[in-house]
Amino acid sequence: MKKTFLAGLIFGVAAPLAVAQDAAPAGGAKSPKIAIIDMARVSSESLMGKGYAAQLEALQNEINSEGTKKQSELQKMDAAMKALQDELEKQGSVLSPEAAEKKRQEIVKKGRERQAFLEDGQQDIQRLRERAQGQAQGLNNEFQVKIKPHIEAVAKEKGLDIILDSQVALTVNRDFDISRDVIVRADDAEKAAKASAGASAKPAAPAPAKPSPAPKP
Repeated sequence: MKKTFLAGLIFGVAAPLAVAQDAAPAGGAKSPKIAIIDMARVSSESLMGKGYAAQLEALQNEINSEGTKKQSELQKMDAAMKALQDELEKQGSVLSPEAAEKKRQEIVKKGRERQAFLEDGQQDIQRLRERAQGQAQGLNNEFQVKIKPHIEAVAKEKGLDIILDSQVALTVNRDFDISRDVIVRADDAEKAAKASAGASAKPAAPAPAKPSPAPKP
C-alpha cells in the first residue's frame, strides 16, 4: 500500500458523472459541457484523502512491525543453532559419543523449530496482509462515497454535464480541470465538521450563582 491514498475512479473507468440540466431547446441537440478531474490529486491533496492515507500507512506499519519482530526471532534462533554447532566443532574431540550425539539432536530439533516458526510466521504475515487489503478496500470505498457529493456540487455549480477522470483522457486542457475546486470544497466541509465537533465537545459554561437572599431584620 502506498502512503498516498489513491482512490479508484469514482464512477468507473470512463464512466461520466451526469448532472441534470434544462431540456435542450427544440430544433437542435444541446452540446454537453465537459470537465475532467484528477482523482489521484484529490486523494493526495485533500484533507479527507490525507486522513485515509494516514490510516493506510498505519496498516502498513503494523505489517512491517510484525515482520521485523518475526525476523528478529529468526535471527535469535539462528544464533542459538550456530552456537551449538560451534560448541560441537570445538568440543567434538573431547565429548563422548553420547554427548556429541545429544548436541547433534539438539541442533536438529532447533532447526525444525526454526522451520516451523518460519512457516507459521509467513502465514501470520499473509493473514495480516489480507486483512489490511480488505480494510484498505473499505477505506477506498468510504472515500469515494464521501467525496462524490463534493464532485456533484462542483458539477452543479459550474453547470457541467459530464466529468471524466484525467486518467482516461488522451489530452487534457487544465482550464477544464475541476480537481482544485473539489479539493477546496471538500476541505471546507472537513474544517466545518471539525469546528462543529470541537464546539459541541466544549463543556457548557456554569450558570451564574444565584445571590443569597438578604437576611431579614
